[in-house]
Amino acid sequence: MATVTVNYPDLVRLIGKDISLDKLRDDLFELGLETEAIEGDDVTFEVTSDRADLLCEEGIALMLRAYYGIKTGLTIPPVEPSDYRIIVERELEHVRPFVTGAIVKDLHFTDESIKSIMHLQEKLHGTFGRRRKKGAIGIHDLSKIKGKDIYYKAVARDAVKFVPLQSNEVMTPGEVLERHDKGKDYAYVLEDKPLVPVIYDAEGLFSFPPIINSKRTEVTIDTHELLIELTGEDLGTIDYMLNIALYALYLRGAKIYGLKVEYPDHTLERPNLEVRTMRIGLSEINTVLGLDLTAMQAKDLLLRMGNGIAETGSDYLVVEIPPYRTDIIQLRDIVDDVGRVYGFNNMPPVYPNTPSVGQLAEKNKLNDAVREVMIGLGCQDTLNFILIGKEETYTKMCQPEDGRAVELSNPYTDQYNIMRTWIAPSLMIVLSNNLHREYPQNILEVGTTAHLDNFESTGVKEEEHVACALCYSKAGFNEIKTKLQSLCYNFGLADKLRTAAVEHPSFITGRCAEIFIGDKKAGIIGEIHPQVLKNWGIEMPIALFEMDVSSLK
Repeated sequence: MATVTVNYPDLVRLIGKDISLDKLRDDLFELGLETEAIEGDDVTFEVTSDRADLLCEEGIALMLRAYYGIKTGLTIPPVEPSDYRIIVERELEHVRPFVTGAIVKDLHFTDESIKSIMHLQEKLHGTFGRRRKKGAIGIHDLSKIKGKDIYYKAVARDAVKFVPLQSNEVMTPGEVLERHDKGKDYAYVLEDKPLVPVIYDAEGLFSFPPIINSKRTEVTIDTHELLIELTGEDLGTIDYMLNIALYALYLRGAKIYGLKVEYPDHTLERPNLEVRTMRIGLSEINTVLGLDLTAMQAKDLLLRMGNGIAETGSDYLVVEIPPYRTDIIQLRDIVDDVGRVYGFNNMPPVYPNTPSVGQLAEKNKLNDAVREVMIGLGCQDTLNFILIGKEETYTKMCQPEDGRAVELSNPYTDQYNIMRTWIAPSLMIVLSNNLHREYPQNILEVGTTAHLDNFESTGVKEEEHVACALCYSKAGFNEIKTKLQSLCYNFGLADKLRTAAVEHPSFITGRCAEIFIGDKKAGIIGEIHPQVLKNWGIEMPIALFEMDVSSLK
């Protein structure tokens, strides 16, 4: 899950209302943002992956201004015309085909505001932009750009030279990809492409998207005018990313100017702040939420989430969707907005009208029993996502890719692009995120894993695993095996437990073994390899076991 760190005094100023930190946190929790950390005036919130507009404090302030009734309904920034245009060459069709942008003026950056927009840029790259592959943002000092005609071209990797940001060396695009840190990080986006995209003005190259900008157009705290350009593989994605950035700057008092994007066979006016509409019946809202709202009550609640209302009938509403709300796709998303402002905790509980009584499945009963035993052994229970990244599963665990992982065909972010094949990397994430906490840290998880299996009707086999990690100065094989033995003893399997030495790249050689319950292989146990600890930035030793819960039946 993405996080955003806001400066509390700056956020209150943007909202335009004095709000205590406790109330702010409570209200944001109701709206879907959970507090993760507080350090001085800086507060970090977890943001759900569908609300890219909340990845900056300006977006949060815009939402809260509507929620608190300061400015309800749609906010649409005025867009003034300009003479700027981006001219697109046909050769880009098979390289990086789409570009969009806008001009921003009357900026007055502060340390907080320039930090916020730069953080937003990187957050959008990592989420909506799919690590710059689907979309990437370039922000430039407009005063350093020569002329009003901007050219988006495709060139050979060694055809031009420029000085990239964070360097004083003149390089070709090919040299940037090989030697510059940003080039090495994002070279994969342009691999197998003989031509690369570049952006020119009358003086020469000033942007090498999606890799890095020229040092010539670098933005500083003294910058008052911007050119924002975005390139990518999907026009809708980069238009939404642009809108989110423009709203953030608009809330800081900036003025927005449009430009033309001239393709070989058509011309677009940008930015695209078009407002979508959706018609929703009042019965849809009341049935899902279990409420009895009138159309006017539902209207007031939707206005407090920054939506507009184009039409209100006795039993329906036509809702106007803000240009930055990419998460509103279907009617249930509108219902969710109503529920959040009404307050899910304010809804009276109602017993379902059904004769059946729910109960735990046998699988869940066993999971709960295992969890209870491990908690009794002094371990803290954790809950992690079944989705995880390839980097965490393979690279950081020193494992080669084995082709067993279930990959997402269109992941929202590379942070969650596969289903986890084992729980150990999830526990490593928890431990690496808690380096500032005191030790020992003894944690467990009982949860679902998945891997490809042609013998399953779905092609995927899901298993319930239990994993336990001990992290402190004396954590070792004997300590973790004691936990394993105690677990098996509680299920009457102590005499059937045995371990057999094995080599595994995630564990130290000679301190790793396979777990057997009778003749059935059940899991793995050992001390985590020092290189794995280094990959995760963990300085304490870790001993870990993981096994299939069904082997404890």
